[in-house]
Amino acid sequence: MIAEIAYPIALVGSLLWFAAAFRYFSFQHYAAAKVFVPRSARTSPIFPTIAVLTRFLGGMNAAFALLSLVLLMIWFADLDLFKRPSERGVLLIVLSAAHFSQFIFNVPILRNGERRGESFWNVLSGPMLFIFVIDAVETLLNGIAGILQFLGA
Repeated sequence: MIAEIAYPIALVGSLLWFAAAFRYFSFQHYAAAKVFVPRSARTSPIFPTIAVLTRFLGGMNAAFALLSLVLLMIWFADLDLFKRPSERGVLLIVLSAAHFSQFIFNVPILRNGERRGESFWNVLSGPMLFIFVIDAVETLLNGIAGILQFLGA
């Protein structure tokens, strides 16, 4: 029973978060780049390149948002696709890994003291704190929901 409820909840969470990341990194790529690049380096000719590179993050998030939307539509329409809990578990574990990949690489930056002069960014303030926390929550939400599918809870 819990697994049946956890599946759409995890998908909605992923859809909303990946869609927000798509919007931010794709359409507000200069604002996103400002999070990564210190003010003193924003006049460098490399800054616009970094800003455009953040659109790749947007593209990856768009694909995961679309996957979440399609899975949610399949679930809502009660189609015969991905009906088995083990299939749903695999899908949720993959979504958990996607969230985890966007969380874990901030951990070494945080452990090493965050922004140091011209390098890195602040993880525990501004937009990165929000991103860091929500990616951790989404990792757990999707991972736990995936495990529940396998357990049949």
